[in-house]
Amino acid sequence: MLTALVLLLNFIGVAIAVYQVYDIYYEQNVGDEERQRAEGDVAGERGVAATIEALRQDRMDPRLLQAVTEHPNPADFLQPLRRRRQRLVFDGHLKARHLSFWSSSLPRRDMRLVLLNVVLINCLLVLFLGGLSLYTIAYEVPGATLAWMNNEVVLMVLIYALVALTHLVAWLDRYLHDLYQINRLMTSSSVIAR
Repeated sequence: MLTALVLLLNFIGVAIAVYQVYDIYYEQNVGDEERQRAEGDVAGERGVAATIEALRQDRMDPRLLQAVTEHPNPADFLQPLRRRRQRLVFDGHLKARHLSFWSSSLPRRDMRLVLLNVVLINCLLVLFLGGLSLYTIAYEVPGATLAWMNNEVVLMVLIYALVALTHLVAWLDRYLHDLYQINRLMTSSSVIAR
């Protein structure tokens, strides 16, 4: 009975990992664009102006707000600015404050493809471990160094550790991409000194 429960949990972990690939790919390719389209359909330019005014009331740096208003597509940057407004600081030039003691320049390269590859590799590893948990019902992996592969509970722990790692990578992807978008705004503007 315990083996059947562990195998069920392994199957659920595999399903979660496959869904994570879909979710992260969707977020990378459609996420903000869909939200921008919805905002544009509902509120149009008044919605953009209202969002900029809300950012102004949140005491966002006026140079950054001016850069947004002067950009031909300000809606591209509103979601990242809204999400990361508390992390942005000017210290000679625009930086991101990740922790109270740690700040850095904004990323200059988009890391989305690299992080998506990490997610895909994690998913493949989860699929392998899920298949291995089924394989070890009938067969045993030989060798003392590979004995852990015969234990369904160990495989389950590894599956859920990879699912948790993928969740962390997805969060990091959203965070870094927002900062990358804000850096794109900076480099396209003459308002903000670099």
